[in-house]
Amino acid sequence: MDSSAVLTSNVAIDQQAQQQLSILGPKSALYKIQLGGRMFNLFLWIGFTIAGIFLPLSLGLGLFILGVVNYLILLSFRLGNYFFTKQTIRPQAIAVPDQQLPSFSIIFPLKNENEVIHQTIRALEALDYPAELIQVIVVVEDTDQVTRTSLQQIKLPAHFEILDIPEMPPFTKGRALLHALELAKGTYITVYDAESCPEPQQLRKAAYSLMNASGEICCQAKISISNLQKNWVTRNFAGEYYEWYEQHLLELSSANLPFGLGGNSFFISKQALVDAGAWDPFNVTEDADLSVRLVQNGVQLRILNSYTTETCPEQVGNWINQRTRWNKGLFITQLVHLRRTIFDPHFKLSGWLSFWLRMICAALLPFFNLYVALYILLADLPFILSFAFSAILWILLGVNLLLSWIINIITYRRLGITQSFLHTFWDSFRYLFLHIIAGFKSFWEYFIAPLQWNKTDH
Repeated sequence: MDSSAVLTSNVAIDQQAQQQLSILGPKSALYKIQLGGRMFNLFLWIGFTIAGIFLPLSLGLGLFILGVVNYLILLSFRLGNYFFTKQTIRPQAIAVPDQQLPSFSIIFPLKNENEVIHQTIRALEALDYPAELIQVIVVVEDTDQVTRTSLQQIKLPAHFEILDIPEMPPFTKGRALLHALELAKGTYITVYDAESCPEPQQLRKAAYSLMNASGEICCQAKISISNLQKNWVTRNFAGEYYEWYEQHLLELSSANLPFGLGGNSFFISKQALVDAGAWDPFNVTEDADLSVRLVQNGVQLRILNSYTTETCPEQVGNWINQRTRWNKGLFITQLVHLRRTIFDPHFKLSGWLSFWLRMICAALLPFFNLYVALYILLADLPFILSFAFSAILWILLGVNLLLSWIINIITYRRLGITQSFLHTFWDSFRYLFLHIIAGFKSFWEYFIAPLQWNKTDH
């Protein structure tokens, strides 16, 4: 059964999700993905597109200009990440005596996972941290025989415990995390995914940062891709993660600006997590949603100089499904929080822009990609304007490809990926169109299945 059934019928939902709905109230995504709201947004999108075509020199021109500005803003972020960053990387201290170390609860949510989890379990066993201070909660649905069979093939340490949860909608990661949070005994909470392999010193580094912070903080470890050499999809994905964690997030963290957490390898006190409302089970990007509420509660977000390695999708279809979920969830997160954070004192103007502007432009990209094409093809424009607008788009496409090519050449070298200039350009070209496809698919899913969880196959 699809999770979206909870939106259109009287299907029973998970009791934990129902309880969380009463806690979050209007801050839950459920209230922004009802059928009426989705249809309003659909008609608004269609209405603006049609009106722009029939009013080509007023509304139509204005939307075209906004689309061009949107493209330029996104390009400026990439330029800024690589050529104008000023952050410095400092060694991460870990000197905390064992007798002073805090306890951690590690939540490990699984769904239909095979032997890939054995490597992660071994990595969790290898953490350089007193086992008596670690609680690992393995979350499994009671009908998930694939994961159960895989778990039976490996002996779990004593500090691991399996938590059975019912197979009930909404079928999201956030729902699984909420079940585990009730059982969590640690002072601090973290989450690892099925393919996450943290470095052995990661908990010690997190403990030092958390214990020595001047206020309440949440630390996000960096994520690196282990299968980066597999094919053109993984090469591009690894480059994106390098740009995101080593450039963009590190710059924001250095400037004490808020940013969106990843879905795993972040560390926060249980009390601060609960005070912020924990996870929304009705949002398919529960990490981005949580980031907003943490910032609103005065929690500072910081990058931890520690790495978790994980595998990324190797097949095009798997990549598109994962990116569709991300895009859809980020769009829904904006519907929930964008307006209410404009005047929030914890964001301020610089923090609000650094957190939201890139996300807003990325969310608008599918609309402008479609609108601009239809506007030039169908609007009654003078020939000179039609020619000029087409030239602008071709120039933007060329600049985008050139910039992506240059950035990939730099990133590939930093990551040790050996590709010719020509092959690197071909990687960039194909990856650009993958993003376009995922953007359109995310809009489609928002309208027809906002709670559908496109699980990433490992």
